[in-house]
Amino acid sequence: MQYKVIRIEEDMDFGCEERQPGERLMSVVILESEDGREISLKHDDERLYERDINEGDIVTLDENREIWKVQP
Repeated sequence: MQYKVIRIEEDMDFGCEERQPGERLMSVVILESEDGREISLKHDDERLYERDINEGDIVTLDENREIWKVQP
């Protein structure tokens, strides 16, 4: 199934503590499915950057819920 990236936000929920040294920065990604349902998931921000995934892009999810950009 393909999804449209609706929004990408930095995950600011660290509980009572701040992000620990060496801990990866995570983003909350809001996706819209082909049938209009929205889902959200946390994803490694660095991987989003490496894969050039931005708001408005069409993506897929693999069996590990990793996000991959659909190439036109």
